[in-house]
Amino acid sequence: MSTNSGSFEQLTRALEAVPRLKELAWRSPERVVGSREFQKWREDTTAAIAGRYGPESAQARSFAGIQYAPTHFYFGASDETYREVYFRGLDVAASTVRSVLEEMGEHRGDDDADLKA
Repeated sequence: MSTNSGSFEQLTRALEAVPRLKELAWRSPERVVGSREFQKWREDTTAAIAGRYGPESAQARSFAGIQYAPTHFYFGASDETYREVYFRGLDVAASTVRSVLEEMGEHRGDDDADLKA
């Protein structure tokens, strides 16, 4: 399996995980961003994008910079405030992953040809 093929599968799984990550926010949105499940998803997805484009690429830096929590904490911030920022972050992340997958899908035929050669 080529690296691109592995990244493609990893990014597909990352995209499929977004609904589950959103579901977690209905319980305790301020804790989801710090949860191991979310952190692993974010780290794995960042690594897959960096594996495709390089760790210093605009795509990897952009994905790593997505905000999932309010940037300014204030006492008494509502769960809805956390959810809103978290959901917006996941939507941006999903859109980014979709774009990468679309680009990779266009080049998968080339990877498959390399494997057969």
